[in-house]
Amino acid sequence: MNRLKTLRELKGISQQKLALEINVSQTMISKYELGIAEPGISTICKIAEYFRVSSDYLLEISNDKISLPPSGLSEEEKELLFGYKRLGTVKKAMLQAYLKGLLQE
Repeated sequence: MNRLKTLRELKGISQQKLALEINVSQTMISKYELGIAEPGISTICKIAEYFRVSSDYLLEISNDKISLPPSGLSEEEKELLFGYKRLGTVKKAMLQAYLKGLLQE
């Protein structure tokens, strides 16, 4: 699970913090990241939900970070949605205000 470590580091959290969030031991997170152990389906779902990515992305089956029903969204639109989900509350509010301003023009 090469992407697990990358996602964790992008979010700026420790293995211990992730372990607490998804109810596994820090040792298991380390083993997942090193490829020594593979998480079960329920753990994969918890990890994907925590990072707001698709399980296919997490397992490197797909490069689509977000799982959306076939709705006709382009790759650029999916990337924008994924980026928005990664923002903190303040930055989301700033982006929403900016977008409202653009739409009023």
